Amino acid sequence: MKAKYILLLALLVAIPASAQKIRVYLNPGHGSWGPDDRPMPTIPYPMLASTGRPDTCGFYESNTNLWKVLECGDRLMKNGNFTLKYSRRKNGPYPYRKGASNEARYNRSLSEISAEVDTWGADMFLSIHSNATSEGALVNYPLFLYRGTDAEDYVENSKAMCQKIWPRLTEAMHAGFEVMTHYNSSTNIRGDIDFYHSSWTNDRGITGYLGVLHHMAPGFLSEGYFHTYQPARHRALNEDWCRQEGIRYYRGIADYFGVHTDDTGCIMGQLHVYGQKSDNLEYFNAVSGSLDEYLPANGVTVRLRNTNDEVVATYETDQNYNGIFVFNDLTPGRYYIELKGEGYKTRQGKANPTVVKAKTTAYKSIYMYSGTSTPFDDETGVEELQGSASEVQSDEAIYDLSGRKVRSALPLGSSKNGRLPKGIYIMGGRKVVF
Repeated sequence: MKAKYILLLALLVAIPASAQKIRVYLNPGHGSWGPDDRPMPTIPYPMLASTGRPDTCGFYESNTNLWKVLECGDRLMKNGNFTLKYSRRKNGPYPYRKGASNEARYNRSLSEISAEVDTWGADMFLSIHSNATSEGALVNYPLFLYRGTDAEDYVENSKAMCQKIWPRLTEAMHAGFEVMTHYNSSTNIRGDIDFYHSSWTNDRGITGYLGVLHHMAPGFLSEGYFHTYQPARHRALNEDWCRQEGIRYYRGIADYFGVHTDDTGCIMGQLHVYGQKSDNLEYFNAVSGSLDEYLPANGVTVRLRNTNDEVVATYETDQNYNGIFVFNDLTPGRYYIELKGEGYKTRQGKANPTVVKAKTTAYKSIYMYSGTSTPFDDETGVEELQGSASEVQSDEAIYDLSGRKVRSALPLGSSKNGRLPKGIYIMGGRKVVF
């Protein structure tokens, strides 16, 4: 029996380090729907007279931070190379009451969290937040803070993590999808001591400024955007928009550790109404010259087709004045976005395909045009024609499903039509199978 134990111990010791999972600790900031959770008014969810805060569907950092963390964590776990620990996975309680015994059920003390990070032995720590300045200010950009000074990270590799993940986080802003008022050609990665011009040492002898960073795990705190920039705050009411930020953290973490992410990609889009300004909206002060100056389109049905003319997904933009739509986990390739909403002209067809690549998100900003909504052309049907394309007598040009012309229009009876491969084509506005 003793020999078996010795053999088992030897086998455990022999497991290579590469087989061990990477330990990531995720901290969604705040967590109680209380006054410290940064509650702020939006068009659909203003402050309630009874509490001075919106209801739980309104803007709270506790909601948005959690959505980002859960998406990031879910994808890390599915990846198979990571193991996770969370400081919380829920919000509450509701209704929040100052001084209640359960007031901080999901809003734990920073010292408790930082001690848990070390006890658990995290290989990486990430605290996710959004930033704030004066309400309605036209300022929006990210900030990464690690423990230490600008010249030195007090936990080795913390700054390197920031530098690796920064390009992933900022890609939506660099794509022009979201406003980025500063740091377009630089980074905003800082040591917390220099940033706040102060430091303190906790009872475990760890020095820094931010309490949640008073541990020995490499990592940082991220302020992904300014929720005082009002159009961004309305985007944050869309859970899928927040979860896209979580996906960007996931991809950045995988980049840092050299781990394969996935073989799929995403599309995230936003719809605005052409020619209709948003300047008469309450809580919607927008940067001049940006897309945010135009009214977001609520209640639009967004349909996604692939090159085989199949509808692969649909999405309904919400009523929260952001116009956001998201399609996740798409096979790389070309897709076509179709749009239909009350009071807008229906957009459908093969123009302007969206190219999806693995491990990336394609960002689309699209105008809706006011007009009469018509149904999607579901009733067109497919005309079955026997034989080859060379036998089709038509003066119509023929296109493949990507919109590329594959045969020019020729007079009826022409013998120069040529032969096309079997497949589905567009001819005279009809789908035709050869």
